[in-house]
Amino acid sequence: MNPLMSKEEINRDDDRLLEEAVAMLKKSGHRVTQPRIAILKALISEKGPIKIEDIHRRVSDRNCDLATVYRCIGAFEKIGIVRRCFFPDGSSLFEFIVGGDHHHHIICTSCRKVETIDVCVVDGLERLVHNRGYRNVSHMLEFFGVCENCAQSEDGKTD
Repeated sequence: MNPLMSKEEINRDDDRLLEEAVAMLKKSGHRVTQPRIAILKALISEKGPIKIEDIHRRVSDRNCDLATVYRCIGAFEKIGIVRRCFFPDGSSLFEFIVGGDHHHHIICTSCRKVETIDVCVVDGLERLVHNRGYRNVSHMLEFFGVCENCAQSEDGKTD
């Protein structure tokens, strides 16, 4: 969340992002249903990567079962509304990317905290691949490590 934006500005920005995502759904031939809208709102409000199970908890009161959330997220990923963030243990989080700046993450392998890295050093390589004739080029880059809090906890343990 941008600390310089008022709550009203954030709500307007969230509404604009929802409209963009709905337009993408329609353009790709998907119906705009209440469960899809609820899932999009949960993704937008998170402001970062989130587990499918957490999305389900946020929308479960809207008659949206877990299988529906999985199907919707899969469709959103193909359309380019969300991107998958991989963890070394094979699990995934999903992040709303419509209207956002391209970025990467560093993920704590101990507590699973996710932080955004706003610099992308791979964009030049992506352009190179695009210049070779490839289309719909994208990339994923995640960093993994132990965050400062977990490192201090591990250092302070006595056996």
